[in-house]
Amino acid sequence: MAQNSHAGRPSSWLAVVVIWIGFGVGGAAMVPSPKWWMFWTGVGIVAIGGIIAMSIHIFDDVIIDGPRTVPEERHHSELARGAHSEAGGPAIATDPATTKPHG
Repeated sequence: MAQNSHAGRPSSWLAVVVIWIGFGVGGAAMVPSPKWWMFWTGVGIVAIGGIIAMSIHIFDDVIIDGPRTVPEERHHSELARGAHSEAGGPAIATDPATTKPHG
């Protein structure tokens, strides 16, 4: 596996898939009417997946990268630039629901 990969180990994915299956079983138990025995079976499968995850140390898959620098981009918003109206004064935002139409 490539160095600094965020893909995780196959054993970690096994734990994740078991947990997904548990959520699927528990979720399917709620449609269209609750089947509580099936719901609790799903909860048990999720718990088994959690035990697998803890036993294989799933959090050891985390790779801490160095800080990322994102170049600052120029903001294109009229309000952020301190836009001025064509008359030279500052632009004023108005609420159309509270202003009267011209005329």
